[in-house]
Amino acid sequence: MSKFEDLPENIRALILAKLAREMNAHRCATFGELANKKHSDVLTMWRGICRMAGQPTCTMPSVLAAQR
Repeated sequence: MSKFEDLPENIRALILAKLAREMNAHRCATFGELANKKHSDVLTMWRGICRMAGQPTCTMPSVLAAQR
């Protein structure tokens, strides 16, 4: 599994844009709130965000991991 911080900048931006779009669509202020609304845990949600972006699964960004 790749480390998020080691991915190219454009790939990181794509994944974060997919995350922002998903959070906006579900009117969530935090990633944890999004996971709760979708009845999931944050790791499963993160894997789903990576898949939505068409990217291989990577670690969560340190900012999101600190919010868990």
